[in-house]
Amino acid sequence: MKAILFSLLIAFSLSYNPSAAVDYAKKYCSNYNPKYPSYRNMGGDCANFVSQCLIAGGMNFSGCQNVKSNGVIAGVTSLKNCLQKKGWHVSSSKPAGFKAGYPMVKPDLSHAIIATTVSGNTVYYSGHTSDVCNKKLGYS
Repeated sequence: MKAILFSLLIAFSLSYNPSAAVDYAKKYCSNYNPKYPSYRNMGGDCANFVSQCLIAGGMNFSGCQNVKSNGVIAGVTSLKNCLQKKGWHVSSSKPAGFKAGYPMVKPDLSHAIIATTVSGNTVYYSGHTSDVCNKKLGYS
């Protein structure tokens, strides 16, 4: 049995535009948006980048803990908790309906990425800290 290495946070919000999040992710996966500070040298920029992508897709993190003044969330645990609070669901494998623009968080909460291409059972992702653009996700 194969399982995806990351827990998946799945969106069911009609106001969220995953395509806009993907466009943002592809634009800024290796060129950081100067509108936002980088946390790369302060423990990592992964959650910051994923939250920027989600904001570009229409997400709003109001009402969540640890939201920065510019609207992003810099910590993986805070990002996961906020998304769950807003009705996103956690899955340990790629569920039916999973698509590009959906965030993923490692089960140990050490890293966050965003799916940028989904083709059949293959998922490609982008992320910050170890900057990655549209890389194939590994399975085990």
